[in-house]
Amino acid sequence: MAEVSETIDVENIGRFNKISIGGSSISYITRLINGEEIKFVSVLMAETLLLGRYLHYFNPDIFKCISVKGYYITDSEAKELNNINVQCSNMFGNHEFIAGKDCIVRLEDVKELFTFLILFYNKIESNINDHEIQFDKQFGFIKFESHFIPYFTKENQKYLPIFFFENLTDDLLLGGMELKNWDLPYIKLCCKIIGIYDDIFNIDSCTLISLNDLKKYFPSEPVFEEFWPEDVAFDSRIINYSDHPYQPNFWIADYLGSSIMPQESLTANNANQV
Repeated sequence: MAEVSETIDVENIGRFNKISIGGSSISYITRLINGEEIKFVSVLMAETLLLGRYLHYFNPDIFKCISVKGYYITDSEAKELNNINVQCSNMFGNHEFIAGKDCIVRLEDVKELFTFLILFYNKIESNINDHEIQFDKQFGFIKFESHFIPYFTKENQKYLPIFFFENLTDDLLLGGMELKNWDLPYIKLCCKIIGIYDDIFNIDSCTLISLNDLKKYFPSEPVFEEFWPEDVAFDSRIINYSDHPYQPNFWIADYLGSSIMPQESLTANNANQV
């Protein structure tokens, strides 16, 4: 992880902006990092206003599919977030944002996480296939002979992980596509749903091949069927059936920046890193 110098955009101190995500109005602040303005959202605000329902719907193990970094706030950011709370009629009660204790996450990560959670939530609750309703991102399973293979749709083509096909020709492998960043968790969670390839949680990218190219590999034209398991909503590996509340921030994979928290409580404490 590369070290960078980090400064706060002091012109925005005392001011904040808002964005609508999923019908919820979320305030964000801006950091100026190496000359680039990057938008951040308070973890508390994201959980309270946007993510809470979906965070607690799923078993916490599914958050191994994602990697969201949290950043400890500075004194100036704490002042700004406390100002937001006051201007929003103390929406967060008497909570006081404290530098080195409260965290922010990138706005783009919040948007992507919200999309990831709500799409899986809707698909599980509706128990439907993508050809019956169109989601922003299409994913699911292809039933091939006795196998159920996860797929992800990119540029209107279905792609399947190449590790399901160990005996492919080199020509077919040349058409592979690399899946990474916020597209990869969809394949990871699909693998968890059918209980295969636990090692996939530890990878940062995955090579996929298109379903169209795969069909050409089989001269007998086997049947590839769209599939979605009917019992996912009853699977305790995926759905949370516990009455115990989760700890705040449990979905944060890493903490970066200066902290006042005890060292043993930190996942990471790397000053001035992004």
